Amino acid sequence: MVIIEKQNMLVLIVENAKNPELKRIPNRLNTLRRIIGNQNIEVIKYKDVLIVYDEEAFKKLLPINRTIDGLNIRGNFIITGNDEKHQDFKDLTEEQIKAYTVEFELENNLEQGDELENE
Repeated sequence: MVIIEKQNMLVLIVENAKNPELKRIPNRLNTLRRIIGNQNIEVIKYKDVLIVYDEEAFKKLLPINRTIDGLNIRGNFIITGNDEKHQDFKDLTEEQIKAYTVEFELENNLEQGDELENE
């Protein structure tokens, strides 16, 4: 039996000052790097998903996009599913898409980092 792996995945892309956008993208590091805008990306686990963002965004003085568990994420970031079994990215489920679209909508994500920087 031949197993054909999915080459594309459903993700949420969260750009500065925009609501999350659902996109189907190739499941490749180069694609993630291109969307983020840097070769050096960081991946963190957040609840049941993975957050991919620019590792050097702080040094570049990019604006704070969202605050996640006290971490100021600067620049664009991507929310992907977490394939723990194969240690890879995967599609977001319908439930994850709904939940994280609402969680990261501009109205629901207070710009806490901006308030802290202005003090």
